[in-house]
Amino acid sequence: MIPYHKTTGIIIKVRPYGEANKHLTVYTRAYGKIHAVAKGAGKIKSRFGSTIELFTETKLFLYKQQNRDLYLLTQADIETHFKNISKNVRKYTYASAVTDFINTFVPFGEKSRSLYELYYNTLQKINTEGHEDRIFSMFMVKFLTQTGFKIALNLCSACGSGLSRNIRMAVSPKHGGVVCEACSNGISTVEVYNNTLKLMELMQRKSFDALANLRIEDKSHMEIEKVVEHFLEYNFELKLKSLKVMESIRNYGA
Repeated sequence: MIPYHKTTGIIIKVRPYGEANKHLTVYTRAYGKIHAVAKGAGKIKSRFGSTIELFTETKLFLYKQQNRDLYLLTQADIETHFKNISKNVRKYTYASAVTDFINTFVPFGEKSRSLYELYYNTLQKINTEGHEDRIFSMFMVKFLTQTGFKIALNLCSACGSGLSRNIRMAVSPKHGGVVCEACSNGISTVEVYNNTLKLMELMQRKSFDALANLRIEDKSHMEIEKVVEHFLEYNFELKLKSLKVMESIRNYGA
């Protein structure tokens, strides 16, 4: 196996490693999520500079250490610097929440070009546009779809029957989608407005650009977050602190 590798990746976590080094978690286009060490990056005059800052897409030159799931970063060049994210508290918070999904739910070494593009495009939208809550809601719905947990919205996910479109509908994490009134009895569900389900169906089908003018009310944002939160808890048995942060931002109008 050739020990030298070249790929592009987004820096998703940075922490000190020894006295003068930094330990990086990077979501790469070619190898999925990896650990890497940048030697000397902790020094004031480091050769890596801003190439390994959080939320930076970087061209990486790596050396794979034998018998270790750890790469050594030998060279780095900036591909995309999402400079507005670091300058704006709201954008930084939403970018951190999106990255929390990648950090928490994407296994190391699992490659997915489509998921990488989703993550990149989401950061690009947060960096250059407003309406960060709309971008975040779209990301959450698409993330579930990309990771194999697409929410079934058109038929009862328990019995397969057609759905009566009531004002309020029940979504079951156990069954993977909307359930009819009969199947919702006695099981844990999340109740949402029918309009929210219509928005989620659009988000599943269409690209970010195609939904550029989509209007989403606050109640739908909150319902989408609630559905996604319950799906993640059921399938991964994990909770995301970032979703609570989003709730706080909305409550205080940040």
